[in-house]
Amino acid sequence: MTISLAGVSYVVGSKHIVNEVDLEVGCGEVVVLLGPNGAGKSTLLKLISGILVPESGTVKVLGKKVHELGLAERARSIGVLTQRVALDFPFTAREVIAMGRSPYGAGVSGAAILDELVDELAIDADQDYLTMSGGERQLVQIARVFAQVWERGEKAVLLMDEPMTALDMKHQVQVISILRRLAKSGLSQIVVMHDINMAATIADKVVLMSSGGIVAFGSVSDVLTETLLEETFSTPVEVSKQPYFRAKSRP
Repeated sequence: MTISLAGVSYVVGSKHIVNEVDLEVGCGEVVVLLGPNGAGKSTLLKLISGILVPESGTVKVLGKKVHELGLAERARSIGVLTQRVALDFPFTAREVIAMGRSPYGAGVSGAAILDELVDELAIDADQDYLTMSGGERQLVQIARVFAQVWERGEKAVLLMDEPMTALDMKHQVQVISILRRLAKSGLSQIVVMHDINMAATIADKVVLMSSGGIVAFGSVSDVLTETLLEETFSTPVEVSKQPYFRAKSRP
């Protein structure tokens, strides 16, 4: 398993933000985390990436405890997109994307990777990042994280927190296409989402979280049921087999 959590908890004061979570993600799997606000999804990603240290339990990435990975190894092995990225300097889009290649040093050329990502995501590489819209900035940050794990395959993992929130339909389809390609290369992914239809489109497995714990974990058909969704979100749900929008695979 490329990502393994055993009995992982994280406590703030007397509140269990993450509570006794067990989770395993195999090579090349795309796992989507769904749940209400405050369920512990973002905190779980931070625990997996090593940003936070669990109160108890074990987090392993690529067979090692995450905090036993050196900082350089962690930067090459774990790509992380957080909900908010603060960047207040007038870099060009290309310069921001190039930051994803910084773990590999000045001697490792990533120009071809940057060119490929800029072209595939239709990014204006020379535009000042600070003049971009929220959706354009989000796309650049996604490209930066893709650059970090590009061509790493089963030697890396990708953690993304609500990557699609600010993107229009075209760019959502482009990002989904790249996520699928990375999965085929062996790159394991955990993606936090609120869009259940999109989760059903891209996920190999789904995790439903509520109050810091896992309500259900399994295939899309087993987990995205009316009973489990209503239990997780505390609201009536009707599940349809025909979503309004489904991203097509690109040739």
